[in-house]
Amino acid sequence: MAKQVAHEIKNPLTPMRLSVQLFDRKMDPKDPNFEHHAKKFTASMVEQIDTLSNIASAFSDFARMPSSQKEKMNLEEITEKTLALFDADNVELNKPALPCYIFADKNQFIRVLNNMLKNATEAVPENKKPLISVSIESKEGKAILSIKDNGMGVAKNLQKKIFEPKFTTKNSGMGLGLAIVKRIIDDLKGTIHFESTKNVGTTFYIQIPLLKQ
Repeated sequence: MAKQVAHEIKNPLTPMRLSVQLFDRKMDPKDPNFEHHAKKFTASMVEQIDTLSNIASAFSDFARMPSSQKEKMNLEEITEKTLALFDADNVELNKPALPCYIFADKNQFIRVLNNMLKNATEAVPENKKPLISVSIESKEGKAILSIKDNGMGVAKNLQKKIFEPKFTTKNSGMGLGLAIVKRIIDDLKGTIHFESTKNVGTTFYIQIPLLKQ
């Protein structure tokens, strides 16, 4: 279980490290927009740190998830802030025509996004440039979040096991990530499923009830 918790804690660390390196390399204090970029960067980092703190203090085992602190949340805003920590050249966001508000725990949903985006990036072989497409739309009272990669795809004989705890196709990690994602989505009265084609890629679809205005 300690390894599983460590796996969850590590998820935000890679994009955080890359984001800090990118900020240090590209940000020019003489840029007139420097203050704006710095504030955006700081806000994203603080949210990720809060997520790490939440995991470390309350995530003692898989059976007992941290208690939810649900609130009204703009799905587009939280997704955009999380994407800011990933390589902008590899990830695109297709925004909804109208704001999509959901009732969710912000820290838990950031964890969902971190898991999904990290998995999408790692699904792409090293000799291929990752292209991750994230889309948000509303339909029939639900917010639909899709995350598409151009990776190797999930083998048909493994597809039924993908949300099981401890299932993994990676050399490292305990396979807890997608199991936790499903638990969080289930708690939101939502659903998650995926479509995958060998050597083309995989698209995950998350549906969550929209918060009535």
